[in-house]
Amino acid sequence: MNRPKKIIAATALTMGIGAGAIIFTPIGSNAANNVVLASVDWVNTKINPLNTRVSALESKISSLEDKLTAQQQQITSLKAGNGSTTPSTPTTPASPSTPTTPTTPEKPGLPSEVYVNVSSAKVHSGASTAYKVLATMSKGDSLTVIDTFTAATGLWYRVSLSSTVKGWINSSNVSTTEVTVTNPTSVVTTGTVNIRKGASIDYPIVDTIQMGVSLKYIQSFTNTLGQTWYNVETSSGKRGWISSSLGEVK
Repeated sequence: MNRPKKIIAATALTMGIGAGAIIFTPIGSNAANNVVLASVDWVNTKINPLNTRVSALESKISSLEDKLTAQQQQITSLKAGNGSTTPSTPTTPASPSTPTTPTTPEKPGLPSEVYVNVSSAKVHSGASTAYKVLATMSKGDSLTVIDTFTAATGLWYRVSLSSTVKGWINSSNVSTTEVTVTNPTSVVTTGTVNIRKGASIDYPIVDTIQMGVSLKYIQSFTNTLGQTWYNVETSSGKRGWISSSLGEVK
């Protein structure tokens, strides 16, 4: 009798476990489903904003692509000469003209020429009698004035003797108005002087004359060095040239 009771009890226990399993299984399954659904919702809350941002970026990219395409079409049109305005080729600026050398402004009251108003006047290399004598001018000779300078000895004119030789003459020996003179007839030597065949020291000597000798005056000449020479004739009939620095015209 004990054995059938054990079998009955075991059967009842087995049925009870099975019924419990049937009763509690749906409850556990619903909890799992709830957890899954909650996870999906959380993921969606993270993904949806990203999707929105991605859509916005795609829209901006599309807009930029449209603008880039339009600009490329405009550039292509300009290159082909079909644009509304064709950019002109920049012209090379003209080279500036070479500045001319400024001329020295004329001083107020500067005469264009001066005239020797003494029997003879010396032209020096500087504005002083201490400078070398470049030429001796006769009365009535005209000189082109370049500049002026006021020194302790008075006003000096810078004058042109030739295209390359310039010198200085004291204003006391010249006039700004033309001087009327009679033709000179003689030249008195102011030192021992060599009479030469031409108006330069390169020419050979014809004769040598002592100081104070009166020679017949024929004409004067200014050479390329700016030196004035007198063409003279001696009492013996010899003709030649002497430097104006060694003779005084009378």
